[in-house]
Amino acid sequence: MNTDTLKKGFIEFVEGGIDEENKSRFRLAITAYFKAISQLCDLMILKRTGFLPHNHTERFRILEQQSRETYDIVNMSFKIYRDTYSRTLDKETCVKVKNEIPKIIRLGKLEEEFKDLIQQIQGQNN
Repeated sequence: MNTDTLKKGFIEFVEGGIDEENKSRFRLAITAYFKAISQLCDLMILKRTGFLPHNHTERFRILEQQSRETYDIVNMSFKIYRDTYSRTLDKETCVKVKNEIPKIIRLGKLEEEFKDLIQQIQGQNN
């Protein structure tokens, strides 16, 4: 997998999350947003290290070592994502996960690459 594939996947998951959120299917939206976060983190890691994590465990370990702030965001989002299997989740929780995406983009210094997507996320919050 290369950076273009990760970028396309990231954008697709964000747009899918927005679509599901607009249909009030918050568990599906949160799932898509978390997958977007995972793709984004993999992109950041690949750009920094040339290494692509193979699973959540590797991703979390690398993030914890390289970017504690990103790690904390992803860890919180992962806990919410796991809740999609067993709980009904609301719009507020969905928006909370979605709003972490621009934060991670900024932490990864990827604002220029994803400025349109940041505007799309922020525009939907209004």
